[in-house]
Amino acid sequence: MKKIFFSLVGIVVASIVLSSPEAKADRIDDMISPITNPVNFEDPRPNTEARAIFLHHEISDDFITTGGDVRIYALQLRYAVNEDLAIIATKDGYVDLNPDAVLSDESGFGNITAGVKYVVHRDSEEGEIATVGFRYEIPVGDDDVFQGEGDGFVNPFLSGAVAIGDFNLMAGAGARLPLDSADSALLDVDLHLSRNFNGFYPVLELGLVHVIDAGTRLGIADEGADYFQFGASASDGKTLVTGAVGARYRFSDALDAGIAYQHPLTDGAGSNLFDWRVTTDLIWSFDL
Repeated sequence: MKKIFFSLVGIVVASIVLSSPEAKADRIDDMISPITNPVNFEDPRPNTEARAIFLHHEISDDFITTGGDVRIYALQLRYAVNEDLAIIATKDGYVDLNPDAVLSDESGFGNITAGVKYVVHRDSEEGEIATVGFRYEIPVGDDDVFQGEGDGFVNPFLSGAVAIGDFNLMAGAGARLPLDSADSALLDVDLHLSRNFNGFYPVLELGLVHVIDAGTRLGIADEGADYFQFGASASDGKTLVTGAVGARYRFSDALDAGIAYQHPLTDGAGSNLFDWRVTTDLIWSFDL
Protein backbone atom coordinates (compact mmCIF):
# COMPACT_ATOMS: atom_id res chain seq x y z
CA MET A 1 0.00 0.00 0.00
CA LYS A 2 2.88 2.38 0.69
CA LYS A 3 4.17 1.96 -2.89
CA ILE A 4 0.71 2.77 -4.25
CA PHE A 5 0.45 5.80 -1.96
CA PHE A 6 3.80 7.29 -2.98
CA SER A 7 3.07 6.59 -6.67
CA LEU A 8 -0.15 8.60 -6.32
CA VAL A 9 1.78 11.39 -4.58
CA GLY A 10 4.17 11.51 -7.53
CA ILE A 11 1.32 11.79 -10.03
CA VAL A 12 -0.33 14.62 -8.10
CA VAL A 13 2.97 16.50 -7.64
CA ALA A 14 3.64 16.26 -11.38
CA SER A 15 0.15 17.53 -12.24
CA ILE A 16 0.48 20.45 -9.81
CA VAL A 17 3.90 21.50 -11.10
CA LEU A 18 3.56 20.93 -14.83
CA SER A 19 0.04 22.13 -15.67
CA SER A 20 -1.19 25.67 -16.30
CA PRO A 21 -3.67 27.00 -13.72
CA GLU A 22 -6.68 29.27 -14.10
CA ALA A 23 -6.28 32.46 -12.04
CA LYS A 24 -8.98 34.49 -10.29
CA ALA A 25 -8.94 38.07 -9.08
CA ASP A 26 -10.07 37.08 -5.57
CA ARG A 27 -7.46 34.53 -4.61
CA ILE A 28 -9.28 33.53 -1.41
CA ASP A 29 -12.39 32.55 -3.39
CA ASP A 30 -10.11 30.51 -5.65
CA MET A 31 -9.12 28.28 -2.70
CA ILE A 32 -10.79 25.01 -1.73
CA SER A 33 -11.56 23.33 1.59
CA PRO A 34 -9.28 20.57 2.90
CA ILE A 35 -10.50 16.99 2.57
CA THR A 36 -8.88 14.81 5.23
CA ASN A 37 -9.27 14.97 9.03
CA PRO A 38 -12.55 16.86 8.48
CA VAL A 39 -13.50 16.99 12.17
CA ASN A 40 -10.40 19.04 13.07
CA PHE A 41 -8.96 20.63 9.90
CA GLU A 42 -11.10 23.75 9.51
CA ASP A 43 -11.17 25.96 6.43
CA PRO A 44 -10.32 29.51 7.61
CA ARG A 45 -12.97 31.07 5.34
CA PRO A 46 -16.36 31.87 6.95
CA ASN A 47 -18.68 30.14 4.45
CA THR A 48 -22.35 29.18 4.71
CA GLU A 49 -22.47 25.56 3.62
CA ALA A 50 -23.58 21.98 4.17
CA ARG A 51 -20.86 19.34 3.81
CA ALA A 52 -21.82 15.67 3.49
CA ILE A 53 -18.97 13.28 4.37
CA PHE A 54 -18.39 9.56 3.94
CA LEU A 55 -15.25 8.10 5.48
CA HIS A 56 -13.97 4.51 5.19
CA HIS A 57 -11.15 3.72 7.64
CA GLU A 58 -9.22 0.44 7.65
CA ILE A 59 -7.77 -0.57 11.04
CA SER A 60 -4.22 -1.96 11.14
CA ASP A 61 -3.73 -5.62 12.01
CA ASP A 62 -1.36 -4.43 14.77
CA PHE A 63 -4.17 -2.67 16.64
CA ILE A 64 -5.81 -4.43 19.59
CA THR A 65 -8.70 -5.51 17.31
CA THR A 66 -6.24 -7.21 14.87
CA GLY A 67 -7.82 -5.24 12.04
CA GLY A 68 -11.30 -4.38 10.88
CA ASP A 69 -12.85 -1.21 9.52
CA VAL A 70 -14.92 1.84 10.43
CA ARG A 71 -17.42 3.67 8.22
CA ILE A 72 -18.63 7.14 9.19
CA TYR A 73 -21.51 9.05 7.60
CA ALA A 74 -21.61 12.70 8.69
CA LEU A 75 -22.97 16.15 7.87
CA GLN A 76 -21.17 19.37 8.75
CA LEU A 77 -22.99 22.72 8.83
CA ARG A 78 -21.56 26.23 8.76
CA TYR A 79 -23.28 29.62 8.84
CA ALA A 80 -21.46 32.86 8.04
CA VAL A 81 -23.00 35.51 10.29
CA ASN A 82 -20.99 38.12 8.40
CA GLU A 83 -17.77 38.25 6.37
CA ASP A 84 -15.66 37.59 9.48
CA LEU A 85 -17.73 35.47 11.88
CA ALA A 86 -19.14 31.96 11.36
CA ILE A 87 -20.97 29.42 13.51
CA ILE A 88 -19.77 25.88 12.82
CA ALA A 89 -20.90 22.32 13.59
CA THR A 90 -18.06 20.02 12.57
CA LYS A 91 -18.58 16.65 14.26
CA ASP A 92 -21.63 14.40 14.29
CA GLY A 93 -22.55 11.38 12.23
CA TYR A 94 -23.37 7.69 12.28
CA VAL A 95 -20.55 5.24 13.02
CA ASP A 96 -20.41 1.65 11.73
CA LEU A 97 -17.59 -0.13 13.64
CA ASN A 98 -16.48 -3.59 12.46
CA PRO A 99 -13.44 -4.90 14.40
CA ASP A 100 -11.93 -8.28 13.54
CA ALA A 101 -11.39 -9.35 17.16
CA VAL A 102 -11.89 -8.41 20.85
CA LEU A 103 -15.06 -6.41 20.18
CA SER A 104 -18.27 -7.24 18.35
CA ASP A 105 -19.58 -5.19 15.44
CA GLU A 106 -21.29 -2.07 16.74
CA SER A 107 -22.98 1.03 15.34
CA GLY A 108 -24.25 4.29 16.80
CA PHE A 109 -24.11 8.05 16.71
CA GLY A 110 -21.04 10.18 17.29
CA ASN A 111 -20.58 13.11 19.63
CA ILE A 112 -21.57 16.59 18.45
CA THR A 113 -18.99 19.38 18.17
CA ALA A 114 -19.97 23.01 17.59
CA GLY A 115 -18.36 26.42 17.94
CA VAL A 116 -17.37 29.63 16.21
CA LYS A 117 -14.52 30.99 14.10
CA TYR A 118 -13.49 34.58 13.44
CA VAL A 119 -11.28 36.08 10.74
CA VAL A 120 -8.44 38.14 12.23
CA HIS A 121 -6.65 38.89 8.94
CA ARG A 122 -7.77 39.00 5.31
CA ASP A 123 -6.15 40.26 2.09
CA SER A 124 -8.17 39.02 -0.89
CA GLU A 125 -5.84 40.50 -3.50
CA GLU A 126 -2.75 38.81 -2.06
CA GLY A 127 -4.65 35.67 -1.07
CA GLU A 128 -4.15 35.71 2.70
CA ILE A 129 -6.59 34.80 5.48
CA ALA A 130 -6.17 33.85 9.15
CA THR A 131 -8.85 32.69 11.58
CA VAL A 132 -9.13 31.85 15.27
CA GLY A 133 -11.82 29.54 16.60
CA PHE A 134 -13.22 27.63 19.53
CA ARG A 135 -15.29 24.42 19.66
CA TYR A 136 -16.85 22.22 22.31
CA GLU A 137 -17.37 18.50 21.80
CA ILE A 138 -20.59 17.46 23.54
CA PRO A 139 -20.47 13.84 24.82
CA VAL A 140 -23.90 12.76 23.55
CA GLY A 141 -22.86 9.86 21.31
CA ASP A 142 -23.13 6.11 21.84
CA ASP A 143 -20.47 4.47 24.02
CA ASP A 144 -20.67 1.29 21.89
CA VAL A 145 -18.67 3.22 19.27
CA PHE A 146 -16.37 5.04 21.75
CA GLN A 147 -18.50 8.18 21.98
CA GLY A 148 -20.44 9.73 24.86
CA GLU A 149 -17.77 9.17 27.52
CA GLY A 150 -16.47 11.78 29.96
CA ASP A 151 -17.38 15.46 30.03
CA GLY A 152 -16.38 16.43 26.50
CA PHE A 153 -13.53 18.52 25.10
CA VAL A 154 -12.76 22.17 24.47
CA ASN A 155 -10.89 22.87 21.26
CA PRO A 156 -9.19 26.24 20.65
CA PHE A 157 -7.73 26.33 17.14
CA LEU A 158 -6.03 28.45 14.48
CA SER A 159 -6.49 28.17 10.73
CA GLY A 160 -4.95 30.07 7.86
CA ALA A 161 -4.33 30.05 4.12
CA VAL A 162 -2.05 31.85 1.69
CA ALA A 163 -1.66 31.89 -2.08
CA ILE A 164 1.99 31.34 -3.01
CA GLY A 165 2.45 31.84 -6.72
CA ASP A 166 -0.02 29.44 -8.34
CA PHE A 167 -0.33 27.30 -5.21
CA ASN A 168 -2.80 27.48 -2.33
CA LEU A 169 -1.39 26.52 1.06
CA MET A 170 -3.69 25.99 4.04
CA ALA A 171 -2.76 25.07 7.61
CA GLY A 172 -4.49 24.45 10.89
CA ALA A 173 -3.52 23.69 14.48
CA GLY A 174 -5.50 23.13 17.64
CA ALA A 175 -5.62 21.41 21.01
CA ARG A 176 -8.37 19.03 22.12
CA LEU A 177 -8.43 19.48 25.88
CA PRO A 178 -10.60 17.06 27.91
CA LEU A 179 -12.82 18.16 30.77
CA ASP A 180 -12.44 14.67 32.26
CA SER A 181 -8.97 13.46 33.32
CA ALA A 182 -9.78 9.96 32.06
CA ASP A 183 -9.48 11.26 28.49
CA SER A 184 -6.27 12.19 26.66
CA ALA A 185 -5.27 15.71 25.66
CA LEU A 186 -4.33 15.96 21.98
CA LEU A 187 -2.56 18.39 19.64
CA ASP A 188 -3.62 18.50 15.97
CA VAL A 189 -1.59 19.99 13.09
CA ASP A 190 -2.71 19.82 9.44
CA LEU A 191 -1.34 21.07 6.11
CA HIS A 192 -2.98 21.29 2.67
CA LEU A 193 -1.49 22.12 -0.76
CA SER A 194 -3.55 22.50 -3.94
CA ARG A 195 -3.66 24.23 -7.31
CA ASN A 196 -6.57 25.12 -9.59
CA PHE A 197 -6.76 23.72 -13.14
CA ASN A 198 -10.08 25.01 -14.52
CA GLY A 199 -12.04 23.77 -11.50
CA PHE A 200 -9.98 20.62 -10.89
CA TYR A 201 -7.69 20.78 -7.84
CA PRO A 202 -5.05 18.10 -7.19
CA VAL A 203 -4.48 17.95 -3.42
CA LEU A 204 -1.69 16.90 -1.05
CA GLU A 205 -2.31 16.91 2.72
CA LEU A 206 -0.37 16.09 5.86
CA GLY A 207 -1.84 15.45 9.30
CA LEU A 208 -0.34 15.08 12.77
CA VAL A 209 -1.99 14.03 16.03
CA HIS A 210 0.21 14.19 19.14
CA VAL A 211 -0.79 13.02 22.61
CA ILE A 212 0.03 15.83 25.03
CA ASP A 213 -1.18 13.96 28.12
CA ALA A 214 -2.47 10.39 28.27
CA GLY A 215 -5.82 9.46 29.77
CA THR A 216 -6.70 6.57 32.04
CA ARG A 217 -9.75 5.04 30.37
CA LEU A 218 -8.21 2.21 28.32
CA GLY A 219 -4.87 0.44 28.82
CA ILE A 220 -3.48 0.72 25.27
CA ALA A 221 -0.85 2.86 23.52
CA ASP A 222 -2.89 3.95 20.49
CA GLU A 223 -5.17 6.97 20.64
CA GLY A 224 -8.22 7.47 18.44
CA ALA A 225 -6.72 9.79 15.79
CA ASP A 226 -9.18 12.52 14.79
CA TYR A 227 -12.66 11.07 15.39
CA PHE A 228 -12.30 8.74 18.37
CA GLN A 229 -11.01 9.23 21.92
CA PHE A 230 -9.93 6.14 23.85
CA GLY A 231 -8.29 7.74 26.88
CA ALA A 232 -5.32 5.46 26.11
CA SER A 233 -3.18 5.28 29.25
CA ALA A 234 0.05 4.25 27.46
CA SER A 235 -0.22 6.86 24.71
CA ASP A 236 1.64 9.75 26.39
CA GLY A 237 3.94 11.46 23.87
CA LYS A 238 2.88 9.25 20.96
CA THR A 239 2.51 10.88 17.52
CA LEU A 240 0.55 9.77 14.47
CA VAL A 241 1.54 11.36 11.14
CA THR A 242 -0.46 10.73 7.97
CA GLY A 243 -0.12 11.80 4.36
CA ALA A 244 -2.93 12.09 1.84
CA VAL A 245 -3.28 12.46 -1.92
CA GLY A 246 -6.53 13.40 -3.59
CA ALA A 247 -8.46 15.91 -5.63
CA ARG A 248 -11.41 18.26 -5.48
CA TYR A 249 -13.60 19.30 -8.39
CA ARG A 250 -15.62 22.54 -8.41
CA PHE A 251 -18.81 21.98 -10.42
CA SER A 252 -19.93 25.56 -9.76
CA ASP A 253 -19.51 28.32 -7.19
CA ALA A 254 -22.12 26.48 -5.09
CA LEU A 255 -21.04 22.85 -5.39
CA ASP A 256 -17.79 20.91 -5.19
CA ALA A 257 -16.74 17.36 -4.35
CA GLY A 258 -13.54 15.84 -2.98
CA ILE A 259 -11.86 12.49 -2.48
CA ALA A 260 -8.56 11.63 -0.78
CA TYR A 261 -6.61 8.49 0.08
CA GLN A 262 -4.79 8.78 3.43
CA HIS A 263 -1.94 6.59 4.69
CA PRO A 264 0.15 6.62 7.91
CA LEU A 265 3.74 7.86 7.65
CA THR A 266 4.57 6.63 11.17
CA ASP A 267 4.27 3.11 12.52
CA GLY A 268 4.42 1.22 15.80
CA ALA A 269 2.80 2.19 19.08
CA GLY A 270 0.68 5.31 18.64
CA SER A 271 -0.04 4.65 14.95
CA ASN A 272 -1.61 1.19 15.00
CA LEU A 273 -5.22 2.33 14.66
CA PHE A 274 -4.48 3.60 11.15
CA ASP A 275 -3.95 1.27 8.17
CA TRP A 276 -5.47 3.46 5.45
CA ARG A 277 -8.49 5.67 4.87
CA VAL A 278 -10.56 7.11 2.03
CA THR A 279 -12.50 10.32 2.67
CA THR A 280 -15.13 11.67 0.27
CA ASP A 281 -17.29 14.75 0.58
CA LEU A 282 -19.79 16.96 -1.22
CA ILE A 283 -19.98 20.66 -0.27
CA TRP A 284 -23.01 22.81 -1.08
CA SER A 285 -22.43 26.53 -0.48
CA PHE A 286 -25.43 28.85 -0.35
CA ASP A 287 -26.74 32.19 0.92
CA LEU A 288 -29.37 32.68 3.62
